[in-house]
Amino acid sequence: MSEQKYYPEDILVEKMENGEYDWLDYVNHHSSEWQDEYSRYCEENCLKIGNESAAEFVRHKDAELEAAMENGEA
Repeated sequence: MSEQKYYPEDILVEKMENGEYDWLDYVNHHSSEWQDEYSRYCEENCLKIGNESAAEFVRHKDAELEAAMENGEA
């Protein structure tokens, strides 16, 4: 089995813009931590793993980062 490959955010954005990746690919190639968090997020919110829930998860992560920045935590 091949090892999972992770990419920096700028590469992921580029792959999304080129149509090479969808939101699920974005999450799966971001980090192992995101993969774990996404699985829990779907389980806790009764969501199916897929492109739509992955997009929702990314919006959730963006909101977390924004809140952390506002609170001086990031």
